[in-house]
Amino acid sequence: MGRSDLICESGIMNDSVYRSCVHEGKRFGTAYSDITVNEDAERQLGVKRGRYMTVFTDNGDVKGCLCELLRDIIPSGSVLAAGFGNMNISSDSIGVKALRHIPATAHLSGHKDFRDLGMRSVYVLEAGVTGKTGIESSILVTDTAKSVGAGCIIAFDSLACTEIEKLCATIQITDAGISPGSGVGNDRQPLNRDTAGIPVIAVGIPTVIDLDSVCDRKGTKGLMVTPRNIDIVSDRLSGIVGKAVSAALNPSLTENELEALLLK
Repeated sequence: MGRSDLICESGIMNDSVYRSCVHEGKRFGTAYSDITVNEDAERQLGVKRGRYMTVFTDNGDVKGCLCELLRDIIPSGSVLAAGFGNMNISSDSIGVKALRHIPATAHLSGHKDFRDLGMRSVYVLEAGVTGKTGIESSILVTDTAKSVGAGCIIAFDSLACTEIEKLCATIQITDAGISPGSGVGNDRQPLNRDTAGIPVIAVGIPTVIDLDSVCDRKGTKGLMVTPRNIDIVSDRLSGIVGKAVSAALNPSLTENELEALLLK
């Protein structure tokens, strides 16, 4: 079987021992699961301890559901939004594309209307990939967060899955952080509360799947596949994710007001 970054593919949802850790529900007509991985589950299933929320994108107001779930998990204070990935590879572009929909507001904090509007200081950083910069992306994000005094990091990235029905059809949010490249076997330094010293919320979408997860033919090991319309899909899903995070961070602003803050 191939690698997966999704908690819903770890087996925890079907394990009677951990069933009490799983909550399933709907918001705005969109189904989601909310799973808390405790110490025992971490040891038995090999997934990092924390809270994981998975949104299934086939029905309802996905952005509205995401926005409400994010408000439950993002702490107060200033935020660094960091996008991982490579814009030159469509299946790895989710993290960078999501940033297009999140306005940086920290530089406006001195404005007289900033607090009256209930705005939050948001910094935006395109972390890219280590292969292009030579710098560990996690270190780049951590050091930037420290230098600007951010109280929380929200990291966006493309993920991998092993079940075809989850491919480009789920969005995962977790406070367990992120390990860039882990889904495709290119593990880099993790970014989480332990390494960053502040809460790290990871938002990811599975855009690739190991071919040997869905096909038992010889010669498929190490081959990753993605939908043929991944350009369109990644644009749509990154837009949903970015707008949901932006709305969750600045609930007093309308979507048009948030759009107006974006640099065109």
